[in-house]
Amino acid sequence: MKALMNSFLCKVIYIIMMLLGMFVIRYHLVLQAQTPRPELEKLAKDIVEPLVTQLSPDGKYVLMFETNEDSKISLIISETQKPFRKIHKTNVSKNFFLSNDVLVLQVGSVFQKIDLKSQKESEIQNIKTIDFLEAEKQLLIHYDISKNNMLEIYDDHFILRQRIESVSRWQKTEGDLIIFEDKGEKKNLLKISSDGRSNRTIWSSEDEIYNVAKSDTEKKGYVVSVSAAKGLKTYFVSSDLTIVELDAPSIGNYTQINVKKSSDANAIFLTLSKRLPADNKIVSVWYGKEKDLSNYFYGERPSIDVLWYPEEQKVIKLDSDYAGYTGIGRSNLFLRRRVDKEKVDVIEGADKVDHGEMHLWNAVTGADELLDKDGDVMYFDKEGNFILRYVGANWKLLDTRTMTDKFVGMPSKAVPYFSSSGTILWSSKGELWEQNTNDLQKKKIMSVNADSIEVINVVKKSTEAGFHRKYYYLDDSYPLIAAHYDNDLRSTYYMLDQGKKFVIIQESTDRIKHLQVSNDGKNFIWTEENYNKPPVVMAKIKSSASRAVYQYNSQDKGARTITKKQLYYKGVNNEDLQASLFLPANFDPQKKYPVVLWIYEKQQEFTDKYLVPTFKNRRGFNARLLLESGYMVLVPDINYDNKGAGLSALQCINNALDELAKLEQFDMRKIALMGQSFGGYETNFIATHSNRFAAYISGASPSDIIHMANSFNYNFKSPDYYRIEGGQFRMVESFESNKQKYFDNNPIYHASKVIAPMLLWTGTEDKNVDQEETRTFFSALRKYRKTVIALFYAGEGHTITQYPAQKDYTLRMLDWFEYFLKDKRNIPWIDKQMKDAY
Repeated sequence: MKALMNSFLCKVIYIIMMLLGMFVIRYHLVLQAQTPRPELEKLAKDIVEPLVTQLSPDGKYVLMFETNEDSKISLIISETQKPFRKIHKTNVSKNFFLSNDVLVLQVGSVFQKIDLKSQKESEIQNIKTIDFLEAEKQLLIHYDISKNNMLEIYDDHFILRQRIESVSRWQKTEGDLIIFEDKGEKKNLLKISSDGRSNRTIWSSEDEIYNVAKSDTEKKGYVVSVSAAKGLKTYFVSSDLTIVELDAPSIGNYTQINVKKSSDANAIFLTLSKRLPADNKIVSVWYGKEKDLSNYFYGERPSIDVLWYPEEQKVIKLDSDYAGYTGIGRSNLFLRRRVDKEKVDVIEGADKVDHGEMHLWNAVTGADELLDKDGDVMYFDKEGNFILRYVGANWKLLDTRTMTDKFVGMPSKAVPYFSSSGTILWSSKGELWEQNTNDLQKKKIMSVNADSIEVINVVKKSTEAGFHRKYYYLDDSYPLIAAHYDNDLRSTYYMLDQGKKFVIIQESTDRIKHLQVSNDGKNFIWTEENYNKPPVVMAKIKSSASRAVYQYNSQDKGARTITKKQLYYKGVNNEDLQASLFLPANFDPQKKYPVVLWIYEKQQEFTDKYLVPTFKNRRGFNARLLLESGYMVLVPDINYDNKGAGLSALQCINNALDELAKLEQFDMRKIALMGQSFGGYETNFIATHSNRFAAYISGASPSDIIHMANSFNYNFKSPDYYRIEGGQFRMVESFESNKQKYFDNNPIYHASKVIAPMLLWTGTEDKNVDQEETRTFFSALRKYRKTVIALFYAGEGHTITQYPAQKDYTLRMLDWFEYFLKDKRNIPWIDKQMKDAY
């Protein structure tokens, strides 16, 4: 019996070993399906990419986050002046300047405090999270369960103010720090005193606390919501701890609450909503009258807007014929948009200018004023006292306190910024004007020889009134100004100090990012880079020359040898367009080079970015790896007219190629075209209409816009016709209105005309452009016996996000072009198609 058992075990082990061996062989073959490129892999491995920078309050230090090819994030802490001492950290999740010279970090579950002058460090273990309330100068350290979830509050000198145990979380609400204390059967809300030394219980109950918000009524107090058997219960807790319950049978049960800014000083403005369960029956019934199809996935989410007057124990339900209620200042005025009941779908028209009726409603008097059509452009100052609207190609200023409405006499293309001093700054071409909001008198405060200027440290806050209806103001004493020169991407950067112009960065073609100024307006940092210049962090004291603080990728000498040439050609309406032609490192003008085109729309504003050699290519393109592999790379601009996006792209690319053909170093027989998403659609279309390319790569791309227009978009949970008609595809008309235009711009209807090999790729979880768009085009090309390979990346979406898939695709991209542009053979995964090709 023992012998039989041993025999059986031997057979089992043999079978397992055989299966493992087959798996290893198969896995090895998959890995070796692409050509290894050790030089490119080494180049990528040594490269880091900057993420964000942060300047210390006094400008003496700068924090620089970077990531490498393995997506490991590091922090470099550096002085901004000599000797530029540096500290390196990894795994940093939070950082705060406790004072000018003291930095605190959260590194995993460890709190670290660094004295930057002495570079001495101390640390505390078993940390959940930390926070620093700058205005109150309070440091919060929250411990894990090993210390009973204790919260410690320190001042900015790291002196302990108080300890509180059993803390589940905290919330900063309109200047108040509220602590959620969980004592088991008792759930408490504690308000911390302004000095952090004491606390006051403002709420206590057995119910779980859902949310707390500070009331902006004249009576102050808090809005507290707790979980109940049938949803939420909400209470107003006044400053003297008097409690009033929101009790109105007409509003029904709700499971979510949002406290919003109210313009009525006596009312709390709430949106109450609930989520009904999705229909999980054997059949899901979809109705043509249902305007929000996402309800069939998430369940219905009915909501109501109410004004709650706790002192009067009164609730007013706001008119549901309007939406986007937005409180304006303290005027009792609410901006609201009349609901368009003619819409078929809620998302219809989301990409267009909103010409719907906008009203200004007074919650106290009930007066309602229909505003002039604003073209979906409306800006509010910080307090909500003024509304700037774009009315009939003119700017109009409404004072919500007096309800006076006047044209301001500024050009239609001028851009406004409400300033911290209560005026309006206007940028118009190369000029900056300041306008008084009372008498509308204006004066020019800055003039430069530039195509445009912009204020770059503006605060932008969205509202529910519309996409371009938002708060737009300066909250800084020192406006930072960028002056741009469009044709060659030159820019100059300034600061305004008490109305005087000061140059921070002289005119440069470099790409400038993360420009920041210290609290006193004397110290500046920024990052500058270019296509052939690795990023460098620069610093400057107002009265001195700029200096390099930290150079990223100093070992990347090859970047310096890459050059760029601009090509000029005409667009579809005879407009002037440009293309950037990148020439490989050590370019030899005596040689001929294959060229790869990457297309989308207008792209020149991105061509001054450092060309990072990486395999982390979400959109399936990396210019630097192509250049290192001996290709020219052309990045052209495309514009559009009413004949459709496909035909417009074809015309622009043909014009760009005509200009490219004038270069002797360009091999007309060895040119490839590639694009992703909308650029992939353009690639598909051009492939069906051109004989000028030797190969194509198209990723996550539409191929049948007639089907797509009426297909369901699982990303937006709506039909896609709005995107085809009025969005990026620019068809303008519906299929029913102009079928010929759709036929003419539809790639799949011309699939039989493709004459060059196509590599298609997509993610199997793409919810934006369904993978079937790729599979359908693949099937059509296959039917007509075209050379085509399709890559379906499991679990990937509209872009490739996981590194193994990113690297797999990038190697295949390089293989594809090497095979068809450089005539290299013996690439197994391509040979498998070519040897069996028709």
